[in-house]
Amino acid sequence: MSSEGACGLIDVSGILASGSASGLTVGIGAGDKAVRELRGQIEARGSAVSVEPFGNAEELLRSLRSGGIDAAVRGTLGSVDAIRELKRSFSIEGVMRAAILEDASLHPFILAPVGIDEGSTMATRLELALATVAYFGSVQWSLRIGVLSKGRPEDASRGRAIKESIEDAEKLVGALRSKGFEARHYGILIEDAARECDFVLPPDGVSGNLIFRTLHFLGGCTAFGAPVVNIAPVFVDTSRAKAGFLEPVLLAAGLAEARRKARPRA
Repeated sequence: MSSEGACGLIDVSGILASGSASGLTVGIGAGDKAVRELRGQIEARGSAVSVEPFGNAEELLRSLRSGGIDAAVRGTLGSVDAIRELKRSFSIEGVMRAAILEDASLHPFILAPVGIDEGSTMATRLELALATVAYFGSVQWSLRIGVLSKGRPEDASRGRAIKESIEDAEKLVGALRSKGFEARHYGILIEDAARECDFVLPPDGVSGNLIFRTLHFLGGCTAFGAPVVNIAPVFVDTSRAKAGFLEPVLLAAGLAEARRKARPRA
């Protein structure tokens, strides 16, 4: 699998391989049966990673925060409980998630926001974009950003919401470029943004969630998981409807290993 795009570097296969060989322990919200199956998959793959099951979000986040585990995956835990515990455990106002996807042509890209309560304003999307670029920059991924809106520039006369979305997208691109990042407004042309860029930024979290679910559950895109980009430890969010959790576990371990290696030494 080739994970190197023309516009940047998203080495998903390298992160998964690093996670597999890391020997780190990943906590996952899942029952004993699911974990036994997961351990069988890990053994069949010849991976050195280990998994530890947790029955609720509070215990999982407590272990992650204390260093009892090296990384965490939500697994089958409820999203509401997980988000509440993430906010409480790490004293953050909102959870920022960035989903890692791969399309049918094996082109990987990041999609955010994907939570229905995320990215509702231009300011929060800018904050999310900056956090995402910084998070993946720590594992040496360079991202070109494709900003989406509710229409092409020539569609501005077709409704107030469309006009405001286009204007917000242009402002967002300007703000990102002023900070030295590669960014372009693609309007509603998600197909071009996903093909040409490494990071696709929808107009809001509801749109992002619909895009994610359509691509993954109907369109066959591979979904590796959605790391939370505004906390220091590695927590990979997943959909409870996902068929298996091997790749999110390896992703979590790989990100933890890469971020550990990138950490300045005392």
